[in-house]
This record gives sequence, structure tokens and C-alpha cells, in this order.
Amino acid sequence: MGEDECYPDDHVEKPFVDSQLSRRSMRFYECLGQTSFKRYNFHHLGDQDFIFTSGNTYQIYNMGTNKRTIYHGTDTDGVGSVCVHHTKKYFAVGEKGVRPNVYIYEWPSLKLFRVLRGGTELSYAHVEFSASGDSIATLGGGPDYTLTVWEWRKQRTVLKNKAYGSDVYKVSFSPYTEDILMTCGDTHVKFWKMAETFTGLKLQGEIAKYGKLELSNCSCFFELEDGKVISGTQYGTMICWEGDVIKSHL
Repeated sequence: MGEDECYPDDHVEKPFVDSQLSRRSMRFYECLGQTSFKRYNFHHLGDQDFIFTSGNTYQIYNMGTNKRTIYHGTDTDGVGSVCVHHTKKYFAVGEKGVRPNVYIYEWPSLKLFRVLRGGTELSYAHVEFSASGDSIATLGGGPDYTLTVWEWRKQRTVLKNKAYGSDVYKVSFSPYTEDILMTCGDTHVKFWKMAETFTGLKLQGEIAKYGKLELSNCSCFFELEDGKVISGTQYGTMICWEGDVIKSHL
């Protein structure tokens, strides 16, 4: 172990009992590299610091000092996703395990600030703050694929809905309004709106209609100022969406 690496874990809550037993019976040595198959896995924390996940850890790397600090997940099965608040004052860690939590830490103190509970069954596939920073959206992995919108400072669930029936890679709020979100993943793009109904606030989703185009996995999208959305495809086509229908493609 190099002298530049350190492994503090006193800033997190104690893990479950089986995780405690495994850590008592083994000594952690090293975790190298970045989890390359995990999407949206490298985030800027400010100045020269970056955060990413690697194996069952998340790591903070400083480019100036070349120092890498490794943190273990608090729940039983590691880390699913990380994201950073736009102020760089907080970062969120969505974990893996039986009913895992999202842990939100202050930066740079690393003090545990909030814990979001009950958002998914086994793992978080993606977590992301809204543009204003007042809300956070989380995506559960299988088997539930749950989309949850949180008022994170109050540790409160605002809305929850099943995002899709198979893998969902990304969730993002509109950069212009917090009542519109988008998700994408296995052969789909989906547009969401937080709408007032007769029975209260609901999270309503519309699947994008590919029409004559071949269905494609989608990993990224971007909303334009006029509300149109640009998304990519696995076969290299870019699609411009107006609502849930294709406006143009190239």
C-alpha cells in the first residue's frame, strides 16, 4: 500500500453485521482502477478533486497531489452510483445491498449529512441532483427499476414510480424546470412530468416512439432550450425528440 493512500471509514454509519464480520476476518489491501462498465462514473468535486467508484468502494482522487483516498460502502454489497451537487458542497452515494440507502455527505468535511431510505430493493443504478440542487432523483436497478424523486434535505420521498421493465441507465431533471425528468436505458427513452391530478401529484411517463427507426439502447440525452431533446443510439444515429415523437434524425 502506497503512503499516499488512506482509508478512513469513521465518517459513515456502521455496516450490517455480516459485513462487519467479513471486515474483521480480512484486511483490505488495495482497490485499483475505475469500474469501466459503469456509466456516469467520474465527477468533479471542485479544484483538483474527482470522485468515482471502483469495485465495492468509492474513491476521491486529487490530481495535484496524486493522492487517492478510498472509502468503503456502508451497506452490504458496495456502491452503485455517485453524483455531486452543483455547489460542490455535497456528494451522494447510492449503494447496493438489501434495501440499500443513498448517503449524502458534506464536502470537503466528509460528514454524513442525510440518508435517503426505501428507494429500491437491491441497488441504485443512477443518482442525480436537479439543476437547482433542491431535489435528487434515483434509479433502482433490477428487479424493481424504481424511479424516485426526493426532497433530500428533508429526507422525504416526493414521488415514486416504476421507470421501466428492464435496465434503466440514467435519470436527469430538465435543466430548465424541476417538474420534468427524462430516463433512458435498454431499448428506450422515457419522458416524465410531475403533474397535478384529481388524486394529487403524480409522476407520469411517456415512452418515446421510435416509429420506423430501429429500437436502440440509449445512454445519453440533452434537452435544448425550446424543450426538444437530443438523444444518441447504439448504432450512431442522433435523434431530435419533440414530445415523445421524432422530429428529425441524422
